[in-house]
Amino acid sequence: MKRPTMQTLFSFVTCLVISLSSNTLKAQPPQGQRQGGQEFGQGQRGAGQGQRGAGQGQRGAGQGRLGRSGGQAGNQRGGQASRSGRPRDRDRPRDIEFREKFPIGAELPVELNVYNVDRELVPVNSIFKSKYTVIVGGCLTCPEFRNSYPEIEAVARDFRDRGVDFYFLYQSLAHPENWGFVQPSSIEDRFAQVEHAEELLQTQIPWLTDPIDNQLKTYFNLTPNSQFVFDRTGKVVHRDSWGRGSSLRESLEDLVGTPDTLTTVEDLNLPRFERHLTPKSEILVERLSVDGVAVPLRVESGGESNSVTTLRSIDFNPANHYVKLRPEADQNLIRTGTGQLYLGFRQDPVLGASWNNLADPPEYKLIANGAAVSPATGHSKRLEIESDSEPREFLVDVQDWDANEPILVQIQYFACNKEKGWCKSVQQEFTIWLDKDESAGLVNGRSHFPGGQGGARQGAQRRPSAGLRPARRPAQRPFGQ
Repeated sequence: MKRPTMQTLFSFVTCLVISLSSNTLKAQPPQGQRQGGQEFGQGQRGAGQGQRGAGQGQRGAGQGRLGRSGGQAGNQRGGQASRSGRPRDRDRPRDIEFREKFPIGAELPVELNVYNVDRELVPVNSIFKSKYTVIVGGCLTCPEFRNSYPEIEAVARDFRDRGVDFYFLYQSLAHPENWGFVQPSSIEDRFAQVEHAEELLQTQIPWLTDPIDNQLKTYFNLTPNSQFVFDRTGKVVHRDSWGRGSSLRESLEDLVGTPDTLTTVEDLNLPRFERHLTPKSEILVERLSVDGVAVPLRVESGGESNSVTTLRSIDFNPANHYVKLRPEADQNLIRTGTGQLYLGFRQDPVLGASWNNLADPPEYKLIANGAAVSPATGHSKRLEIESDSEPREFLVDVQDWDANEPILVQIQYFACNKEKGWCKSVQQEFTIWLDKDESAGLVNGRSHFPGGQGGARQGAQRRPSAGLRPARRPAQRPFGQ
């Protein structure tokens, strides 16, 4: 037998190394694919879709174009989000629980209601009239919704004529005080926010509205930006715990086929919203907070609410709830009934009023049955500026608060509107219970990332308005008169 030469052995070893290297490369996922778990993989499906359409070309030339650009359309902001570690790019226990609660084929309970586009309260299952219906949750203060809604708008433009209805579902605010917005106290207030959202975000997808008792958001595990696709019978055929244009587009392609058009986020030219911290030097009123993690409490605003037209007219109406109250408890108070209570009064930016600092400062009064509160009355400091929209915050010590006995909060203040030139005295009442409000949302810096700097996000304070019509300072009067 002829012995192999050294050259033959060298060639054999070289071929073996090349073969092993090739198999190893085939077994490895693309760089970054495994980062962030399953949710990250879903977040990159737009790009993968582009590779599928452009590389394989099995679904036609149009799909090649769609695949190549689909990743850009669905993931243009999602790709940036994944690099910055946004919540929708991480697979957390809440996301796993969401998928387990809503498996493919699940149906919504018949007792769930929603306000349709005509503001009529109807069973949610009654809106599934087309072959498929897309519902994506959102609100004015959810950063992830603001990032993802252009992707959803782009998908809607391409699939509307293929038997698919699209809706945004307006829910309770995910992070009150982001961009200055406050939690509505009535369904009319929420409708007014929906109208504001339509104008501010320039959405073309119509809005459904969650009832003021937050039926849908509660049932959807309090997710602020979940997305669903239902068939005509109301069965879930696609769901995601966060809004993602890429996964939605891919799911709809599988259901109804590839559309003839491709719309990108750039095509829509929608507004972009950035967030930044307001410099401390520009903050007029010192911020307050309880120690540790604040717990939002259940609160109701007294009096009847006006129509949406009245609320948004920016004409003065004494029944308008210009100020909203955010009550929060420290951990001791929520556990034992004794501890610190935070009261945060904020002007509702949708209603167009500000604090008038040429009049008496806002003054509060607490009425508690059985509990001891201190101080039971108080007022904010006087500011030299004519008007502003920064919060008026107070810390109150409470002892022996019975959870069955609510505390009544009264506030008297002067509201003004520069554009309309009015300044009026307003009195409002609120009732708060020692009961955690699961739907109240989390405030950056207090109930969300306590001690952080998230409480002064962009828009949290509107700049003072120069040239406000001067108002005569009224004589001091007893509270409540």
